[in-house]
Amino acid sequence: MSSPQAATASTLLQPAALVPTLRRLDLLILLLVKTYLLVDALNGFLLQQYGQGLPLSAAYKSLLMALMLLSCTLTLGRRIALLPVMMALLLTGPVISFFSFGHAAGLSYDIGMVLKLLAPLLAAWYCFGLCQRDADLARRNLHQLMWLGFSIIVLNLLLGRLGYGLSAYLPSDYFPDQQLGSKGFFKATNELSALLLVFSAYLFAWYWPRQKAVFALVLLLSLFCSSTLLTKTGNAGVLLLALLIPFLQARSLWQPYRRLILLALAGGAVLTLLLAWQLPAILPHLPLSEKQQLVLQQQGAIGIVLSNRDLFVRDNWVFVEQYFPTWQHLLGVGNAGLALYSSKPLAEIDPADLFIWFGVAGLGWYLLWFAGVIRLALAGWRLAPQSVAAGVLALNLLLLVVASMAGHVLTSGMLWIPWGMLNGAWALWLSAEQRLSAEQGLSTEPRLSTEEHAHAAQ
Repeated sequence: MSSPQAATASTLLQPAALVPTLRRLDLLILLLVKTYLLVDALNGFLLQQYGQGLPLSAAYKSLLMALMLLSCTLTLGRRIALLPVMMALLLTGPVISFFSFGHAAGLSYDIGMVLKLLAPLLAAWYCFGLCQRDADLARRNLHQLMWLGFSIIVLNLLLGRLGYGLSAYLPSDYFPDQQLGSKGFFKATNELSALLLVFSAYLFAWYWPRQKAVFALVLLLSLFCSSTLLTKTGNAGVLLLALLIPFLQARSLWQPYRRLILLALAGGAVLTLLLAWQLPAILPHLPLSEKQQLVLQQQGAIGIVLSNRDLFVRDNWVFVEQYFPTWQHLLGVGNAGLALYSSKPLAEIDPADLFIWFGVAGLGWYLLWFAGVIRLALAGWRLAPQSVAAGVLALNLLLLVVASMAGHVLTSGMLWIPWGMLNGAWALWLSAEQRLSAEQGLSTEPRLSTEEHAHAAQ
């Protein structure tokens, strides 16, 4: 991400003639941002009713990305050139595969995937600029986005419980006559689980210091949604966020005991390793479902943890080694190459998929993105521990784990809008912390100046 100081200076230097244009552009973008999940749900409804979906969601999000790109071009100047440079690096391997095999549909898929990878950065850049132009507008609309998005998910899954919408899991070899769970009118179960974590993290972090009754309500609704989706990501993620966010926001209470807490965490890590070592012996005694018991017998403990995604990664890498030269392994083979040999080119473990598809550039982007947003959220949390920064930090750490084990995070088309904007809104959490402390009459840690905030976040 660009330097906050540099972006601030860029915004301040904008000609006055651009201010009305940026204002109208902001209002249009924010309207589209808050309603994008309705378009996703409409797509799923059409798919269920007519057996095929229209590209409404793709067109809608393409328009939104174009508008965000226009706004960032007006405010960031030449720094926006980083996006086409990154696209060129990521697409080098897939383009080579296209010229080798002529798989145009595969290359089109690769281009769409690269746009998904870079979309969170674009949303973060846009939201950061918006916060500099009009912090109140950004704060109000971001809050509305989180509530509207969360409400749309709850409503969809409530309809799913009533028998409408799409099943979360279709009949399979394990359950040939059953459809399990529901995802409402959305298409992607795993992406919806990760999106639920984004909305839940924000609402947990916002309401725990303010209204614990609303926090409890959001927690109950989140658990209702995750239990309807029947995903490990949703169920475990919601519970982890509900525990970790209040803990992070209570830093002033536990900071004097941080050494003891670090020792406890180290002991917990050792215990976790011991449990992982003995997991094959422990799992048979746990109340597993019929499907999980069958997976345990066939694939072992790792099959339950990764849902056999490790097998897809292994098979895809075998195809890469067998059919592509060694030098192209570093550039990636893309869907333009891999889809010709693999029945499941997207194995759903993000770092493995990005390396196989886009080579070192793909894996590098995965590492840089998570390192950047975690570092930024950590800096914000240190400056404003009671703010939403605690939720963003917990969310980014959790999504790193989810991306590494279950995928559908950086490769998601649903996640980038709220997730990217949350990471770009770091300045809002600092001012919100000051207001919250004033409301509660708390004596907080010494506050830093705006320039020191920006320097700390770099």
